[in-house]
Amino acid sequence: MSTLASQAHIRAERRRFRRAQNGQAWTVRDLPQFYYHRNFSEIIDGVASELQELLASRDTSFLNDFKSLPFASQCAYVRLAGRKGRVFHVDKFKYDEIEDLPAQYDLLTESGFTSRVTPGDFRDYLSSLSKPDLVGVLSDHACPTLYKKSWKKDVLVEIAYEAIAFDELSIPDTVIVQGRLDALNYLLYLFSGRIDESLQNLTLRDLGLVKMQKSEQHFGTRFGSLRAAKTAWFYASGLQNFRREEHAEVQRLMASIETWPEPLCAQSTGDRDKLVQSIGGLLERKGQLEAALRCYDQSDAPRCNERVVRLKYKLGEKDWVQTRLEAMIENPTSDDEHAFARDFYARKYKKKRTSIITDILRDSEVLELDEAFRNQPERAAAEHYRAKGLTCFRAENTPWKNLFGLLFWDELFPDTVSRRTPMALKSGDFYADNQAAIEAKLRDLDTPHLILIKLLKTLTAHYGEPQSIVKWRSKSLDRIQALVENSPKGSAAYMLRLMAQEWTRTKDGFPDLLVIQDGTCRLVEIKATGDVIRRNQLTRLRQLRAAGYRADILRVEWTIDPDQTYVVVDVETTGGRPGLHRVTEIGAVKVKGGKVIDEWSSLINPQRSIPPNITRITGITHEMVADAPIFAEVAESFAKFMGDAIFAAHNVNFDYGFISAEFQMIDQKFRHPKICTCASMRKLYPGYPSYSLKNLCREFHIDLKSHHRALCDAKAAAELLFLVNERRIEDA
Repeated sequence: MSTLASQAHIRAERRRFRRAQNGQAWTVRDLPQFYYHRNFSEIIDGVASELQELLASRDTSFLNDFKSLPFASQCAYVRLAGRKGRVFHVDKFKYDEIEDLPAQYDLLTESGFTSRVTPGDFRDYLSSLSKPDLVGVLSDHACPTLYKKSWKKDVLVEIAYEAIAFDELSIPDTVIVQGRLDALNYLLYLFSGRIDESLQNLTLRDLGLVKMQKSEQHFGTRFGSLRAAKTAWFYASGLQNFRREEHAEVQRLMASIETWPEPLCAQSTGDRDKLVQSIGGLLERKGQLEAALRCYDQSDAPRCNERVVRLKYKLGEKDWVQTRLEAMIENPTSDDEHAFARDFYARKYKKKRTSIITDILRDSEVLELDEAFRNQPERAAAEHYRAKGLTCFRAENTPWKNLFGLLFWDELFPDTVSRRTPMALKSGDFYADNQAAIEAKLRDLDTPHLILIKLLKTLTAHYGEPQSIVKWRSKSLDRIQALVENSPKGSAAYMLRLMAQEWTRTKDGFPDLLVIQDGTCRLVEIKATGDVIRRNQLTRLRQLRAAGYRADILRVEWTIDPDQTYVVVDVETTGGRPGLHRVTEIGAVKVKGGKVIDEWSSLINPQRSIPPNITRITGITHEMVADAPIFAEVAESFAKFMGDAIFAAHNVNFDYGFISAEFQMIDQKFRHPKICTCASMRKLYPGYPSYSLKNLCREFHIDLKSHHRALCDAKAAAELLFLVNERRIEDA
């Protein structure tokens, strides 16, 4: 079962459970009859009135022509724009509220809002067909040896496109193509600040199925001129075409790269750099290195400069590369570029055998942790520090961005309506525009108790307001307080000043953990075997050290702890799909040092029927669970029993998935490292014909009197865990 489907089931079950508690039946929100027309009018009317200076003649023509349509035709067009794709079979549309629907689409075609299918739309037309219809087209017009009916639809579309000529098909008049898409998409871009495939997000918002930040429902001038807006649109749509693998558009972009417009704002500059890197990487993968160099030359972004140096070196231009590296070291555009230039220069021209990153990893502290935590190294390291009596927080970027956002809230968000990331941050002008106010607040950091009062007032006044910097969490202030109170004098101000001056380059890459040790902050980046240090992480460590912090890398190596505590769990359920089916019984035994030290079990009322075939397997009936507690009533007890132990089970993902789903339904997290006795027995005791719990118990003479009852199965799985750990320790 896919993770997405499982999460959807969990959310649906959670809504059903809550509404059942309140005596309500869950239903999708009723919408006004023409809600979609209202949404669309909200967009175009707002853009027309507030952003008139950013509209070209094509855009105003679209707006005027739409307004001149009859109301029914407007509704028909908006319905079309709210669907995915470009080609539509309108004979399949059923919109009872729109009178004479075919006539409305005829009128839309006359006005240029739709058109008939042309050869240029052929691939999109084939994609619009259902798979059975597409197979029918292939069987009528293509050689049967070219395809198989079982192949995926997108593969069949490409085969049909290559094998069938457009003129061979008779496409009915009820198939139409949406027109004037460039104008529509540009208007949507001005409204939301991003490229939307359709109007579906607004529909889902109105249905109450998704949340949209209030800031996304307002719009303002982000561009100083029509030219700046069109340039930003050019690069945003280019990135979209690349991500969607629109081959024709990408080829056109590659052919015209030297005539691309010059970016006029931070947004278009950032998108230009991303597009250059994307297309340059594509050209490299195709082996077109000279073309890739011409592409990278269009941008002065650090990543593009790095690729130019690497490609030039690969092509043998070593003298040019040496001169370029020396210039980059002397006058770098960023700390990341400086780090790359120093490292590459040392390895290629001073014959240094290892990189700076390798040297740092070799010199870092090593922490040995039980290998069961292999997928959660940061959490395991945090628990290690807490076990030593130290205060430790999971940190990364969040406390730094939260402190930055709360401290400079008034400078960041002087406008109470717009809550987008301020353009001055993206452009690098934020510090220069607000230098006096910023420096005054940075000086206040030397008196932590006073600055914390101010931060608390800001947090209280604005908690929950949508924006893109501060993450509103219940424990946000705890991490900020630890950072402010335990930073060396001047250190926090040093880092926040860097963030104000170069936000885009300093807003991420901070270490994983914040540890309070000997009354001061220690910042620790956790790296397990196989992990790499990203360049921005390396740069941030250097900056933090320059600011006065103790900033380290801690290298994790996996071992086996014979005294580790495990809780071996077994669940019985109403079926096999977590979130859709429910738990009927939980059995758990706690083990340590090869002995069972405690046990926990309970029947669970699943709040739904138990299928007869499940009752035959488990013996659990409706009568047995009728008076049993629901999961919410035992969740706290079970979580306390688990503590910080490792979750063990036979086929662990089944049991863990159901327990995790039950906790999600009551809005609680369930996160534990896990170990599977089935997979471990296969690995450590190979050669047995079956690794089911029943058969393994028979092979190893383990008691299993009440198979498919939770506590009995959990005790049996615990015996298998003892065997597993014995062999693991021997092998180690």
